[in-house]
Amino acid sequence: MQMIPVALGAHSYSILVESGIGNRLKEYLPENTGTVLVTSHTIHELYGDKIAGQVEEVIQVPDGEKAKQWNMVEELVGRFLKASLDRDSVVIAFGGGCVGDLAGFASSIYMRGIELVQVPTTLLAMVDSSIGGKTAVNHPLGKNLVGSFHQPHLVLIDPEYLQTLPLRETRSGFAEIIKYGVISDPGLFAKLESNKVEALSQDDLVDIISRCAFTKARYVEQDVEDRLGVRAALNYGHTVGHALELLSHHGLNHGEGVAVGMIAAAYIACEQNLLTRRDYQRITELIDGYGLPTRVPTLDLDAVIEVIHRDKKAQAGEIYFILPTGIGSEPVMRKVDEDDIRAALEALT
Repeated sequence: MQMIPVALGAHSYSILVESGIGNRLKEYLPENTGTVLVTSHTIHELYGDKIAGQVEEVIQVPDGEKAKQWNMVEELVGRFLKASLDRDSVVIAFGGGCVGDLAGFASSIYMRGIELVQVPTTLLAMVDSSIGGKTAVNHPLGKNLVGSFHQPHLVLIDPEYLQTLPLRETRSGFAEIIKYGVISDPGLFAKLESNKVEALSQDDLVDIISRCAFTKARYVEQDVEDRLGVRAALNYGHTVGHALELLSHHGLNHGEGVAVGMIAAAYIACEQNLLTRRDYQRITELIDGYGLPTRVPTLDLDAVIEVIHRDKKAQAGEIYFILPTGIGSEPVMRKVDEDDIRAALEALT
């Protein structure tokens, strides 16, 4: 078992990574007065039998982004009340990033906050969204605009769940993994360059997930609520990515949007002489090699820029990007003019 600590004082917790650990979920739950597991319809169909008996109640929510709506928060809180959850109860988020975001947010506001255990079932959630305490639902004007910080009691990662993950979702998770290689881990980037998705063994996945979890934990420890600029590095690719995801009405999933967003940010970094042309090519080639999109879909670029203005890194009407400075080198946050953003988007259409 790999155990990665997240040192946050009174809110510290561990990330446990081991194949098959999901079958022993009940062993790792804190003492409680009640347990409710929140999951999606699809995950329940796949794993409902395995979780039966480990929790007291299961609540199913819609798959994907349909779960991240305000009405779903109200419904979930109502279900918590009907289940008689109190301040000593535990909510388990069992699913992908959308389930984790919804269950995490609902548990953060229910009775001013009750314990949360994250059990991610997608690669993207395992390496990113289940770690760090960010929870949110969407608003019609943007992604993740209604949310809170609510650190989990525990993150339990079982790579065996990836065996039923569709290939497109697996590739989507590798967008976030590539991100970690670019911003922090050149060895991980090189490992990805020398392997294909299909060639990675279970041991490879445990190693990759653990490396990403370790990197994410270190950023979170330095900047818990994303106010100091340190944790902003984790948003590499997300400024454009979120806009493309929203405007495509989720025709592009999160990882696919981030993939294109990383290339757009790398293009801008090249133009500003922050990134070499060779590293730009390596980033683009690796993204393409993992079956992720490298081009901007046909969208109104004015609308894309309008959405980008609502990005959480925007300050006083100015747009800020996380720009890479090299493979495995710390990126920088820089103000970027609309003309430069448009030039990057046009170059990738």
